[in-house]
Parts: sequence; C-alpha cells; structure tokens
Amino acid sequence: MLVEMKEGIYKQVITFPFGMREVNSYLIKSNHGFTVVDTGSYAEEAIQLWEKTLATGIQIERVLLTHAHVDHIGLARWFQERCKVPVILSRLGYEMLRNNHERLLHFTGDEQAKSTFLHMHDGPEIAEKGRMQNIDRNYFEPDELYENDQILQIGEYAFEAIWTPGHSPDHFCFYDRKSETMLIGDHVLDPISPVIPIWSEDDGNPLHDYFQSLALIGTYPVQLVLPGHGEPIVDLPKRISELEMRHWSRLNQIQQLIVDEGLTAGKVCDKVYGHSHSQSFAMLEFSTTLARLVYLESIGNVFSEAVEGKVLFKSR
Repeated sequence: MLVEMKEGIYKQVITFPFGMREVNSYLIKSNHGFTVVDTGSYAEEAIQLWEKTLATGIQIERVLLTHAHVDHIGLARWFQERCKVPVILSRLGYEMLRNNHERLLHFTGDEQAKSTFLHMHDGPEIAEKGRMQNIDRNYFEPDELYENDQILQIGEYAFEAIWTPGHSPDHFCFYDRKSETMLIGDHVLDPISPVIPIWSEDDGNPLHDYFQSLALIGTYPVQLVLPGHGEPIVDLPKRISELEMRHWSRLNQIQQLIVDEGLTAGKVCDKVYGHSHSQSFAMLEFSTTLARLVYLESIGNVFSEAVEGKVLFKSR
C-alpha cells in the first residue's frame, strides 16, 4: 500500500522473510512515471507486493539505489527484466559489487577454507568463498552510475547525492534543497541504530567515517527525513546526538573490558553480547565490535599486536 509522505513522494513497505524483514521503498512521481528508491530483498513475498503495485497501473520509470546492501538492491535485476527500466547505482557501489564478482570468478582456493581475516580476529567461522557468494547473489549491471554531489532530477525534486560512508562504504543520502527533504537510507534510523561493520581488511575505519558523515548530514536544514527502515525522523539533530552517545557508551564499555588483558575482537564481542543463537547475528555483533576496536586504536586509546596468529587489543 502506497502512503503519501509529501506531494509526489510515496512510501511502500516491502517485506521479506529474512534479514531486516522489511525496507522502505519510496516512489517519486515525475511526468513519465515513478522513480523507485530502493527495492527490497529478492524474495517471492517482495515480488508479489511489487506485482500488486504494478497491477494498479503505476508506471515505473527507473530505479535509484542508496547503497548496495541486499535489502536495498535485491530486486534491481528483477526491475530491469520485469519493467524494462534503468537502474541507477553509485559508482562506488558498482565498484564494490564488481570487485567481489571478479574475485569470485577467479577464486581458486579451497572452497571450505575459512576467512583468514575473521580467523585472526577470532570471528565466526565462515568460508571465504561462501561469503563472496552471498554478496554476489544480488549482482547486477547498473544502467547508469551517479557520483558524489551529482544532482538527480526526479519530477519537481532536485536531489543532491551526498556520500555518507559508515554503514556501508558506498552509502548515499539524497537531499532536495528547495523542499528540505532528505532520503537518508540507512544512515540514520529510529529507534534502531544502523550497523557500522567491518567485514574485511579492505574496510578501513568505518566508525570514524560514520562520525564524520553524521556531522556532515547534521549541517543540512531538513523538514522531512525519510529513512530506509521505520518511520520518518522528526528531529534529525537530536537523533544524531543519540546515535553518537550510544556508540560512545559501547566504546567506553569495550575499553574497560580490555584494561587488564589483551583480547581478540571475538573475545570482546562475547563479553559485550554473549553468544548469539544464529550465525548472521554473530557476524553482525562481531563486525561492529571490531569496528569499534579499530576506531579506539585510531584515536590512541588502545593498541593491537599479533600473538601466535591472533590480533590482540590492549588498553593504553
């Protein structure tokens, strides 16, 4: 069911039986149909919801994606094939998908070999090839690429693409200056907190990036903030402050845990969260814990050292 959020902007909640279980997809009207912002995961339940929407006579003109996570791009290829419309992704997002795709195509190692990166940090025992296959399951070739600061005209709205890494290295928000409307994707959510993860050695320092991106977004005057999950955010500066405080609460907790002994990220994760009942939750908890440890090291509060093939974090 479409719900009008602002003149010419409608929300449809797309549901699916795994992961986040739902995503907010926005349909923005123009002269030639609607632009869909984010699609939902690939699942029969989600496809049926879109089929019902299409059956009302709505014409889809194109698809625009905030970032390359499964719940936002999962039906991109389906839209290309079913609706014969172009799908637009950031150049950064396409490079991420393409790099993983190429690595998988040229993978020659042991298919059951565990990720060396996860092993050295005491992370969940996940096969490296399986991890790449999970990402590649949603691979598609975008029809157009957008860049940071590019203006995307959709009907009466001129959305500026704002690069906001943290939740994902390729995350973008879209901002219309005239109406002070922001499609904020998963950068800021309420009441849940966006996951800020490290998945591999290539991910750098995402929590540092996230704090910088929050500060950037906080400079924009907004009247309407539309997130990728949940209801519109009423007070963006307040919510940004709450997210920052929540992260610092965890950062302080983690730093206290490693005062007396060196611990791997996996051991710190166990102390913070206990033991998860599913591999997917275990991976999320571990990846966010590691991101916090890397951030603490970057500001000089902890240091790491390799001991017998494991990375131990210690408080200074």
